[in-house]
Amino acid sequence: MCRIVNVPEDPRNPELEQRLKAWAAAQPGGLPRELERRLHAALSGSLTPVRALPAPRILALAFFAVFVLLGAVLIAILKIAGVHFMTGSQTAWMIAIFSGAGFLFCLDLARRMIPGSRLRLPLLPVLTLSGLAAIGGLALLFPWRESGAFVSEGWRCALLEVTIAVPAAWLFWLLARRDVLFLSFGLGAALAGLSVSLALAPVQLQCMFPQAPHLLIWHLGTAAILIGSGALLANLQGR
Repeated sequence: MCRIVNVPEDPRNPELEQRLKAWAAAQPGGLPRELERRLHAALSGSLTPVRALPAPRILALAFFAVFVLLGAVLIAILKIAGVHFMTGSQTAWMIAIFSGAGFLFCLDLARRMIPGSRLRLPLLPVLTLSGLAAIGGLALLFPWRESGAFVSEGWRCALLEVTIAVPAAWLFWLLARRDVLFLSFGLGAALAGLSVSLALAPVQLQCMFPQAPHLLIWHLGTAAILIGSGALLANLQGR
């Protein structure tokens, strides 16, 4: 073993660096051959083939296809009486906004399914962009008037949104769970955001009270509560 003596303890000292390199080179390297063989045998026996994941964009498109299919089924099942109380532009813009938000959450969820994947679009911008688009669309496209039965008209829409979003979140989690390593705050928010984006379009189309206060409080307010609850629940379960 090489001893270092009378050398100032300065990490920038070139002589000290050379002596340390010489000491490291002189040490015996590698594991004992028998231990290496045992480790190799143990690790080889525990390895099993895994299914290769597709590219993130393919995963996102697959989730979005499920999103569109479920939305079409829900719209076909529910009574869309509310569409008669909206103009064609209002209907088109709302479907576009909610579908766009769903696609952003599909992208975020797909990135979380790839171990070590770099999130090109973090969750906070996704939430901010989706929220601002929905708030702006509802605030600008619908009249600012309020009926006298604000609560009795609103709780039914909120209940329908919860009834759709909760099973949808469970379904999307079943699709993602085999490839997601662990539950987290971001994963819970992404699953809940995707689910409420799915629920908002059918709820909007069957709602017979197309006024901005009603839509902002009972539709988007419920969506915000569901996203926050999903994020907190996933974070608690992941600990």
